[in-house]
Formats: sequence, C-alpha cells, structure tokens
Amino acid sequence: MFHIIYNLINSANCSGMAPEPADGGGFTNATLPDGMAMPGFYIIVNTLTNNRYIGISGNIRERFKTRLATVTEMGFNAAVMRAIGVTWGRVQALDSDRDQVLELPTGPVWNPINHGAVIPPGDDSTFKLTLDGVDINLERLLIRFVLIQLGAGGTVSNNQMAATPYVNPTQNTIRVWLGWDGMGGLFDPGWQRADWLPGDDGAW
Repeated sequence: MFHIIYNLINSANCSGMAPEPADGGGFTNATLPDGMAMPGFYIIVNTLTNNRYIGISGNIRERFKTRLATVTEMGFNAAVMRAIGVTWGRVQALDSDRDQVLELPTGPVWNPINHGAVIPPGDDSTFKLTLDGVDINLERLLIRFVLIQLGAGGTVSNNQMAATPYVNPTQNTIRVWLGWDGMGGLFDPGWQRADWLPGDDGAW
C-alpha cells in the first residue's frame, strides 16, 4: 500500500501577528511564529468560526508576511488572533511494499527507520505527486481529507478545490495520514488516517 503523510508537526497560535497599541496612537511590531522559514503545507484553524484554510508555499514565512498588514488594518487584537492556530510541515510518501509501516497511536513509524522521500513543493499552486503514472494534487487531497475524513465539521475556505469530490486516479488504495501539533494550546497534538479507495465510490 502506498502512503501519503502530511507531517504538519510545527504549530503556534497567531497572537503575535496582532500588534499591540503603542503610545501616540501607533502600534508595536507584529511577529510571526518561529520556524516558518521552510517549504511545505500549512493549515490555519479559526476556532471562533470552526473554519480552516489549507495552503502550500515554497517559504511559509514569506507567505504569512503578506497577512500581517491585513491583521493590523482590520483591527484584529491579540485575543482574537490567539484563537486562530496554524500547523505546518512537509509531506512524505512511502511505498510499504518496500518498508514496513508500524501504525502506532502517535502516528506512522517506519521499520527500518526510513521516512520516505520528502516531497518538495513547487512554485505553483498545483503541488503534485506522480503515482502509477498519474498525477495526484496533494493540496486538493489535503483539502478534501480535512472536509470529509477529519471529522471536525466546520468549513474550509479553499472554495475552488473544496467543492468537488476527488477521485483516486490510481488503481490502488492509498492510505493518507495527517499529523498536527497543538497550535499554542488550542488542540491536542494528534494523527488521523483514512484509506482513499480507487474509483468513484471511494471519492472524497
């Protein structure tokens, strides 16, 4: 069985993105969470509205810099931003015919120690993995996983990729994993997995 693992084990809440009022009517400098200067995937979770946004970037920190001005201009304070969490990391792919997968409560562990090839994101928005000669859009797959398999309810604001069911384009079942961290105390760290079956009946 082929495994796709969204290993999003870095996280924080977004309170630092809201600058504090300063003397004279200005604001202090806003800050981004540490450790974002990396390529990969991220999920933003607004616990006030139970909404999620899923994205990819060649540099997550640079992507989040574009959001700082919006936070300030819209007047979001630290209390509001503290209720918004983000978890981020990389995607890994593994063929378990070559490496045994041990499915522990803490997530997937490989024996021998081999976490598969880390798949680097490209510069465009169609981050893909070629499997069995066909392309899998890993961003769309994660969006549909969050909507259909995570069991958290709520909404996902990636409207373009969220609306249509995604059919596994291969002839084989793919086991999809999602791991997340606590997002600054908003959640418990955890793992969720689901099998993506081929054909229309297995679509997410």
